[in-house]
Amino acid sequence: MKKSIVTVIFMIIITIVFISALASINEITREQITQNMNIERSKSILYSFNIFPDNFDESMLKLTSTTSDITWQQDEVLEKIESNIEVVTIAVTEEQKSLLKESFLAIDDSVKIYVKKSADGTHLAYGFGMKGKGLWGTITAFGVISSDLTKMIGIDFTEQVETPGLGARILEEEYKYFFRNLDLNGFFKEESQMDPVIMVKQKTDTNVEKSTNSVQAITGATQTVNGVLKMINTDLRFYIDIIQSNPAQFRT
Repeated sequence: MKKSIVTVIFMIIITIVFISALASINEITREQITQNMNIERSKSILYSFNIFPDNFDESMLKLTSTTSDITWQQDEVLEKIESNIEVVTIAVTEEQKSLLKESFLAIDDSVKIYVKKSADGTHLAYGFGMKGKGLWGTITAFGVISSDLTKMIGIDFTEQVETPGLGARILEEEYKYFFRNLDLNGFFKEESQMDPVIMVKQKTDTNVEKSTNSVQAITGATQTVNGVLKMINTDLRFYIDIIQSNPAQFRT
């Protein structure tokens, strides 16, 4: 009996030691983990704004490349964000919230808009967070549109749980590049019954070469790309309205 009690006490002590060690490691690394997450998000923001490291061009990326393949230095990421991007917080009305009735965005009373400015303060582009539903779960993204609201500058997907080799290919350059220079004029055609942005099976040219309102699908990932398409058509309408409703904040 005494031996059993000693064994139990020993196991309790060992458990406490291991839990304490894990808690200590977690506390020590928490700040570093948070910093790493901020760096990765900053890389996505820069990619979406079409901002790359010095002496680097997007043409250097392979079709299967992801944002993590871009050769950033940590200090360069922070410098590019600080020197190029400003964050503006805008109040949201109840009427504007109604535009998100089919969206997965959770909006309280305000939203953050990321603004890219030129050296003289002219607004060049606007960025914001978006959220949709894929095959297996939530897809979060960061999208950027031109200051005249008629073109998409770029998009990156910051969180997703889609199938590797299928839906997860939304992370790849081959898919994301079709959002560069995507035509958004359909958002201003109130009489149209069609979605402003559509998807096709195959595109001959990219939108950089010939701007259209269509992006190319991913074979075998129908539900994932449909989720992205719905996110684009729903969330962009909301953000365009926010920007148009605040001319004093968003001047070109």
